[in-house]
Amino acid sequence: MVRKNQKSSSVQAGPQAGVLSRPAGPVGIADGLTDNQDELGFIFDRAAQYFALLSEPARLRIIQAVCTDERSVQDVVELTGLPQPNVSRHLSMLYRAGVLSRRREGTFVFYKISDPMITDLCRTVCVKLAVN
Repeated sequence: MVRKNQKSSSVQAGPQAGVLSRPAGPVGIADGLTDNQDELGFIFDRAAQYFALLSEPARLRIIQAVCTDERSVQDVVELTGLPQPNVSRHLSMLYRAGVLSRRREGTFVFYKISDPMITDLCRTVCVKLAVN
């Protein structure tokens, strides 16, 4: 569990109580989260795992296909143009990582985004790359 060290940053009061405020000046990627190196190591390990999910272009195509609507495996295959076995493997990986949720309806399996942070992150990066 990550605990905020009171020396590192302040926590806002009021309607957004518990939200870390951003320290003034240049900020590191984890400033204000914790001063404990073990906890920071855990955070960085989890972040690396999360980013590893995004390191495969096929998974980005799949996330794009399901980011606005729930889709069947066949829908994802058609939208991405990827082979069905590859789509199934990547969908399973994204599901196990908690990025996607799924439901069965008869013989069909439908997937949708369960972690909206993934679409926000992907969109931010893609927009930044597209304008540069």
